Amino acid sequence: MQGLEASESQILHGEEMVDAIYSEQIVQDYEDNPLIEALPPIFTEDDVIEQLSVFPPHDEKERSLNATYRFHCVQRLFQYFQPFEKHLDLEQRISSAIRQGYLRRNPMNREEVLRVHESYKAIKEGRFLKTYQTEAKRTATGFTIIGLSGIGKSTAIERVLSFYPQLIKHQEYKGKPFQFTQISWLKLDCPFDGSLKGLCMSFFSELDRLLGSNYLNKFGAQKNTTDLMMQRMAHLASRHGIGLLIIDEVQHLSLSKSGGSDKMLNFFVTLVNTIGIPVLMVGTNKAISILQSEFRQARRGSGQGDMVWSQMPKDESWELFVEGMWEYQWTQNFTELTSEFSDLLYEESQGILDIAVKLFMFSQIKAIVTGYEKITKQIMKQVANDSLRLVKPMLDALRSGIPSEFAKYEDIRPIDMDEEIEKYKASLDLQEKIRIQKKLQQKKRQKKEQSLLEQVTLLLLEMDFDPKLVDGAVKKVFKKSEEEIDKSTLLKEAVKLLIDKDEKKAERTAKKKEVYLSSENYLVQLMQEARKKKISVHEYFLDKGIIKQTLDEFWDDEEDAALVSDTLS
Repeated sequence: MQGLEASESQILHGEEMVDAIYSEQIVQDYEDNPLIEALPPIFTEDDVIEQLSVFPPHDEKERSLNATYRFHCVQRLFQYFQPFEKHLDLEQRISSAIRQGYLRRNPMNREEVLRVHESYKAIKEGRFLKTYQTEAKRTATGFTIIGLSGIGKSTAIERVLSFYPQLIKHQEYKGKPFQFTQISWLKLDCPFDGSLKGLCMSFFSELDRLLGSNYLNKFGAQKNTTDLMMQRMAHLASRHGIGLLIIDEVQHLSLSKSGGSDKMLNFFVTLVNTIGIPVLMVGTNKAISILQSEFRQARRGSGQGDMVWSQMPKDESWELFVEGMWEYQWTQNFTELTSEFSDLLYEESQGILDIAVKLFMFSQIKAIVTGYEKITKQIMKQVANDSLRLVKPMLDALRSGIPSEFAKYEDIRPIDMDEEIEKYKASLDLQEKIRIQKKLQQKKRQKKEQSLLEQVTLLLLEMDFDPKLVDGAVKKVFKKSEEEIDKSTLLKEAVKLLIDKDEKKAERTAKKKEVYLSSENYLVQLMQEARKKKISVHEYFLDKGIIKQTLDEFWDDEEDAALVSDTLS
């Protein structure tokens, strides 16, 4: 079977393409399948946390920039991403779905080659295949993510998909030529016209964008039925090794324009079970009316349960999220995080992370614009009333906890508790994940502190301070500081400490010298007195108690005594 021939360039129509590197598989089921072996390895939990976390750069110096520049810096908050248990769950599901979907679509298997050939032949002859499956049982599994707008569904999916290069070029496998362009994932947004045919056309259009093909003109004509388009989609999914199909904004689909509930459900079941590729559908609570219970039951049999993402509860996960975000302040005056600020942020956002980030960002902007240059509870409340007024009715409904209020807003309609219980539960300890994340944050702080200490130490050495004293002085000042200290303050305090040490040292030296000089002057004075009185210096020193009588034992005669006197003089 020949796939689309790969371009020599590593950039294909704006998308980066990587050369396939095949890795040995630990799971036996995944061996001898180039589409699986070319994927990145199965990540450990720690790897996922580290790869998903995004802590944008932040320099204290930026807080002194002109307000115009700081407006741009504040928008860096949109990059901030803190992973939680549900993100680890999502990564596990996507990792498993892609690999399971490739199991029975191994391009090295004769059966798969024949199936694709039969599909191609039917398209060329204008025949319609009522089934696209061979005798082999399909292993593709899909699942659905339903949740509030702004809860972070699409962002989380994009973060996980970034682990996988979208385009992989194969040229040779185990010594044999294998020209194949693999698409590890394909993401579609439901069309606003709400039709299933429009969704199929989006599929062809996205392939054309990635590959430079002409599938939309070939297969997307209005005269073609949805069933016929589905047949072409199945063929192209195998030809290009599509690992996962993501359909976002499912709530845009219209039952009336798509032919009713039954036709829509059949369409989705066909995508998963017949085409043979995993399908991840994402939508708000409004999509529940589209994805009826019959479809959910069919999906549960495939081994993947649906994920229902609700607002974040006010627990340790929320505190971890706020602590990580709170560091990113660009007001001239830093505001310390308190439980009151955390409570207020949750109250105004109701645990919807997208709203929480925007509220924090807008509060900073307002503080900068007004010249107050400090985040306050009053400013945060004003921002909630002014900048979030469009979502305020929905937040009020969430805040009330009254089902009749929820019903007014389909996007925040309450989720059935039975579905909550049936959610896929990862065998992960949330407390352990929080511990790992806190460890990462601690390492980040330690790295920042170490860099600060090294910079100040080098500056002090350039100022010719004693290297033996510099390290101790810097660490003493840093340790003594109760609050976070900047480089300028640390340098200033360390210099002051070193100067004090130098002054004390000089003072001690001066005192020793003074004692020595005063002692020396006293002896000279006694010697002069002895000479005036025409008395032996030795005898005069004995009389004054300067030397002891026992010294006579060491002198043989008066010449020795005179020698001592001459030495002292």
